[in-house]
Amino acid sequence: MVEQVTGHPAADWATSEALIVEQSRAVVPASSWMIDAARSALGSARVLQLLTPEQSGLTYPMELLLHDAAADWIVEDDAGRHRHGLLGFPVSWNGTRFARVPGHQPAVPVEPKMNSGDVEVRITTVHPAGGPLRLGAGAEAVLRAFTGGPPTGWGNAEPATRPWSAGEVTEHCRDRAPERTQLVVVGPGVAGQLRVSPSDDGLLEETRLSGPAVGTLRPDHVTAMAGQVAATARLMLAAVHPGRKGGSRSSEPTRPALPYGFLAGREIVAARGVDHAELAPAERVTILGSAAWCTVHGGRRTPYEQLADILRHFALPDTA
Repeated sequence: MVEQVTGHPAADWATSEALIVEQSRAVVPASSWMIDAARSALGSARVLQLLTPEQSGLTYPMELLLHDAAADWIVEDDAGRHRHGLLGFPVSWNGTRFARVPGHQPAVPVEPKMNSGDVEVRITTVHPAGGPLRLGAGAEAVLRAFTGGPPTGWGNAEPATRPWSAGEVTEHCRDRAPERTQLVVVGPGVAGQLRVSPSDDGLLEETRLSGPAVGTLRPDHVTAMAGQVAATARLMLAAVHPGRKGGSRSSEPTRPALPYGFLAGREIVAARGVDHAELAPAERVTILGSAAWCTVHGGRRTPYEQLADILRHFALPDTA
């Protein structure tokens, strides 16, 4: 049974299995309404399904919201056919939700053009319990490397209009502890998420940002960014996503983000020593203080293979 939802500002339809939100915007942001819809779906044990025309795109914060909420992006083509906007397989309405069509494979990913796609950076930092706390240093390092200045704004949703202040971000997250906090961080041509949650070792800060086109950055910009976070980050991954251009993700089937470099933080390096870190199976290994920056572009092996080998070298899970 399908019911039209009138009590929720974002949802258009609801069933026993799904909450459906229809958007016809050129680019769908992680608005407060969309975030609330995701929470409502999770709280009622339903899946959030965002339905858009295939010409629509997603901001990076919206893409992260769908991932974190285990939600689906469903796109509709001009002929009325539907497919998963991120994974590419065909779907159809089964009476309670959009579900994968059995026996059909995802569309073949489009081969990316050289130097195409936006750069994305993921930084994980562990703040020891009881120690001094200042959040946002990773976001500041990324924005300075990408734009020459700090972030311009932050907030609970898009648009993130509060002027950037690491002190205010820290206080906001501290006031919400021990609850997990997810914030939107923005700068010129850069957007993403700062997520803070309790961990066994203290406080876990995860920074995920998508920035300018890869062709606008020099390799030394990325190395400098790694150097700025080397003293505090547990790890950092820099990559290029061919499906994300101009700040939005298209529904065109593409390959996963192509790794560029991986930073093993000082605690990871200290576990087996600097000599072991220097032997990491990367195209190039640069020791930055007590951390190791491993670049994986170039060489005979693909960046995906090099990254997998590096993670095994440092005894890290594939989800690192």
